[in-house]
Amino acid sequence: MQELLEPLSSQWQIAFLALVLVMGALIWRGHRQTSMLARTSAAMREQLARLAHVIEEIEVRTQNTEHTLIANLSEYRMALGSTSAYRDYLQKLGVAPAADIEPLLEAIPDGAIAIGKDGKVLYANRVHSESTGVYAGMTLEEIVTTCDPRTLGGERITLAQMPESRVLRGEEVREELMRLRPESAYRDAWLSVNGSPIRDVLGRVVAAMIVARPLSEEVALAMGVRKMSREVVVAE
Repeated sequence: MQELLEPLSSQWQIAFLALVLVMGALIWRGHRQTSMLARTSAAMREQLARLAHVIEEIEVRTQNTEHTLIANLSEYRMALGSTSAYRDYLQKLGVAPAADIEPLLEAIPDGAIAIGKDGKVLYANRVHSESTGVYAGMTLEEIVTTCDPRTLGGERITLAQMPESRVLRGEEVREELMRLRPESAYRDAWLSVNGSPIRDVLGRVVAAMIVARPLSEEVALAMGVRKMSREVVVAE
């Protein structure tokens, strides 16, 4: 360094040394800022990871809360149907005291559902609601849309072909085999349906009473084969 500075005047030597010092200071400062930036980036990545974990926990809690609210809403709709609409409806018709009928329908192992003349569900017991997703207040149109009713062979059942619609027209339904696919379910609900019309004192059909027994797929198919065999024997 001294050999390089000897040809220069003292002023130039001082200026050169000052320049070297400034450049060194700038390099040190840049290195320091780079290190600080690296530490800040690492801290930010850690904070983002924590934030992502918090967001994931919030999403899980939100989903759990949503499921709880849906379950509470279902309970409310079932309670509304069993304590208000169905009871009042039967009492007005004078068919039977609803207070006597309702506990029996809730106690049986089969699904039970009552439909008014306008096609609206007046009552559905817990077994039926849990197995099919049908609740008080739904219409037959909504059931057909949301539950996709089909025969054992997979053919779609139209609104007019629904057991409830046929009973409302005065027909008796016996061991009608069908399957439903509720929106919230991952598999079909297989049912054996029996239904009778409810009539007023003048004999007019004012409602339909349906009892639907939940079945396993194997039992439903076996019953379907047995029913077809009986029909063939009768035809012969």
